[in-house]
Amino acid sequence: METELIIHSSLRWIILITLLVHLYCIYTGYFKHKPFTKFNNIFSHVTVGFIHLQFVVGLYVYYTSEKTSIFLSDVKGSMAISELRFYAVEHSLIMLIAIIIITIGSFKAKRIEDERKKYKTQIIYFTIGLILILAGIPWNM
Repeated sequence: METELIIHSSLRWIILITLLVHLYCIYTGYFKHKPFTKFNNIFSHVTVGFIHLQFVVGLYVYYTSEKTSIFLSDVKGSMAISELRFYAVEHSLIMLIAIIIITIGSFKAKRIEDERKKYKTQIIYFTIGLILILAGIPWNM
């Protein structure tokens, strides 16, 4: 369990870096009226790929975690314990919503021909996703 948690915690930095680089590229492309390049497309897929990998690792950590077992054994009582509630409910739900939003943004942008609209779609969805991810990360780990 310790190894998976280390992988999950380490992947957050890769995701934050790729998300920030991707957002920099798409904001720059949008505001400088640059074409949406093959690099933008590939980097978008790489970013989403890392996010999906993190989701799979996170699911494994969630379902093998002692905290989850404790939480599920007494959901009502566990909701009063902020650390258990955070990991079992808040972190999981916030991250799931962020993953869904980023995935939808990537999916929608892929089908848009107009480059400005493609940039704008990714800017909106990926920025919202990043904000949610930043809100859901347990920074004390």
